[in-house]
Amino acid sequence: MLGNDSKHELPQWLWLWLVVGLVAFQLLTRFFFPEIASAQLESEGGISENGTVILLIFALSAFGYIVVNRAYLPNRKLFYWFLLTGLGCFFFAGEEASWGQHWFGWETPDGFKGLNDQEETNLHNMSSWLDQKPRTLVEIGAIVGGILYPLYRRFKSREFEEFSWQAFFWPSWVCLPVALVIGLVKIPHRLVGTENLPDFLKMNASEVQEGFVALGFLIYFLSVAVRLYRLKNQSLA
Repeated sequence: MLGNDSKHELPQWLWLWLVVGLVAFQLLTRFFFPEIASAQLESEGGISENGTVILLIFALSAFGYIVVNRAYLPNRKLFYWFLLTGLGCFFFAGEEASWGQHWFGWETPDGFKGLNDQEETNLHNMSSWLDQKPRTLVEIGAIVGGILYPLYRRFKSREFEEFSWQAFFWPSWVCLPVALVIGLVKIPHRLVGTENLPDFLKMNASEVQEGFVALGFLIYFLSVAVRLYRLKNQSLA
């Protein structure tokens, strides 16, 4: 929906400056305040992990609006796509908070302790199929759907009709900044190895990426919700 993206369906502070600000916050905190970064950005239950869950809760709220107004989607099959991504978002939020264990502090059941790498009440530390592989899939999706395809469309001047199913399915231009972070954050670690990076870049890249994936869910669902709101109002006019 690049043709309509010039109207910026979301405020610029959300899809651009918030992303830039969070990247700057991560880098500057690690450079000037490494102890605070270690305590809050790397630790279980720190502001980084809790912030990820909060972003996902907001994303699920936007997803809820899509569910309630699904009858106005231009193609009914779109609902199944949003349902799939919404359930993935819900699973992500629950796993990130160990389904409440990080907040309420209950003891991990014995059945989980022997299977879970970190002895927590979650599933992603029990199998790569629930951890590394979904991460890789989301990263590829961000690169292809959030970066390469929008750039290709912009280069070829190929625009979707404003309320076509393609305009609702594909991430719009406002998703590009957060998709860039998701797709690029691990590249320095893969190219030279974490141990060869400057100290302020020796971060847990997967945890950082998770936070921006949560923000990506939020921006994507909000952009869809705004377009759905406009389509609903047009249909009722």
